Amino acid sequence: MPSSAVRRRLATWATRLLQVGASLLVLYFLFREVDVDGLTSLWPRLHLGWLALALGLKALTLLLHEVRLWVSLNPPRPPLWRVVAIGFASACLNLVLPGRAGDLAAVGMLVRECRLGPGTAAAGVGVVAFLEAAMFGLTFAIALAVGAPRWKEVVGPEQWLQALSGVTGLTLLGIAIAVLGVMIVRRFMGDPAPEPAGTSPVVMVREALLQASTNLAAPLTLALNAGLALVQVIGMLAAFAMLFPAVGIDIPVPMLAAAGILTVSSLASILLPPSLGAGPAAAAVFVLGAFGLGQADALAYSVGWWAVSVGPSVVLGLPAFYGRGERL
Repeated sequence: MPSSAVRRRLATWATRLLQVGASLLVLYFLFREVDVDGLTSLWPRLHLGWLALALGLKALTLLLHEVRLWVSLNPPRPPLWRVVAIGFASACLNLVLPGRAGDLAAVGMLVRECRLGPGTAAAGVGVVAFLEAAMFGLTFAIALAVGAPRWKEVVGPEQWLQALSGVTGLTLLGIAIAVLGVMIVRRFMGDPAPEPAGTSPVVMVREALLQASTNLAAPLTLALNAGLALVQVIGMLAAFAMLFPAVGIDIPVPMLAAAGILTVSSLASILLPPSLGAGPAAAAVFVLGAFGLGQADALAYSVGWWAVSVGPSVVLGLPAFYGRGERL
């Protein structure tokens, strides 16, 4: 029988091989969808300075997202660097899995590596997603209001009003539901307690609600998280807006166009992994067509969108994904 040290060494090498294999599999699913013809036709019109700025800004928004994940975990929090690495790894998985299944993987990694209860980990991931959606809805509503003359010209006054009222209404409804939920949970479910080992699904859901309500009810934590979420959303929109000059497209209110494309492609990502590029390409054709641009411009923009969406996540996510399972 091999000694315990040998067994540990074999287990370490097996984990390494699995991580390398999983990383190669992620790369395969990403790059098998590369549009070579699109990249070739894009090169003559590409402005590398704008593209570099867009890539760098998108990487910073990814870092902000993972810092927010750490903030969304109630004290005592795990080490920041470990939570950020887990977030980078799960973001990489989200590129190749539909329905943001990488978020579920983040919950599992937080439980395994940070010794958090399942409910606590799920609450942290959920708070991040909720505040990001709320800040995006708020930003999109402001963009619709500020760009009202252009939107009325493009889609018509009635459709603009419907879009503005719909986005504003859904955003306010989501915030109201969250506030009401926090009040109900705090009133009737008490304070969170350490989760026992092997908790049932009912106990896990209860703990997730308690932990999320505790985080959202803390004024300083909520203000910090919401502020970071707003900066993250604005930075992400700015990165995608920079793609217009990067691929040689002159368009009015680029932030507004980027917000529209992001909204449509986000809905498509529920069924299609973002790495496939089909959702952003269809969104670009739809939105840029409303701005009077043709399919050639939409294709060029969608190829740039793919690069900015995938590139920083791969560069940051694969090393983090490879290192998962190690615990210092």
